[in-house]
Amino acid sequence: MALGSNDLLPDEAVQFSKNANAVVNVAEAGLERYGHDQMMWTVGMRGMEAIGGRLHVTNYRLVFNAHPFNRMRGRFSVFLPVITQVRDTSRGIKRQVEISTGTHRFTFVAWGIPALMTAVERLRQPPMTPARVKWLAGTATADHAKIGEGLGPKPGHALSPDMSPMAFIGAVGLAELQELAGRLG
Repeated sequence: MALGSNDLLPDEAVQFSKNANAVVNVAEAGLERYGHDQMMWTVGMRGMEAIGGRLHVTNYRLVFNAHPFNRMRGRFSVFLPVITQVRDTSRGIKRQVEISTGTHRFTFVAWGIPALMTAVERLRQPPMTPARVKWLAGTATADHAKIGEGLGPKPGHALSPDMSPMAFIGAVGLAELQELAGRLG
């Protein structure tokens, strides 16, 4: 679950890491119901599943690596330039943060939410220059294997409905970064 140099883009460095769970909608992820899921409402997770892993914050993106003991495995990235909001959505005993982009809301359950939020916000300020966003979009597209499992700008297959949910999330994130780079001229 650690990120090695082969997992990083050029000039990318891990700034902060912590154990975390990525919350996914069971139905949207195509997961079967399991024995105890009818009780998930008791912790505010009706119809949801927490995929355990490690969340890494780099100078370019958030990278979530699922550990191998989950029903869903893989990795996905959320690029810093497309993050529109970071907010603490903790309730009761559940500690969680919501990361919003223009197309998706990512929820991560973890201890130490204030430190995680501070790390993300610190790396988002000041915002990347338009030239740096374009460079990041081009670099991430060219080296798409580092972004997440199964990602690739294959014509007609980049957002294929038969790809894994983790790969789909990553493909949408890469497309969002490319669209931002295009808008910046």
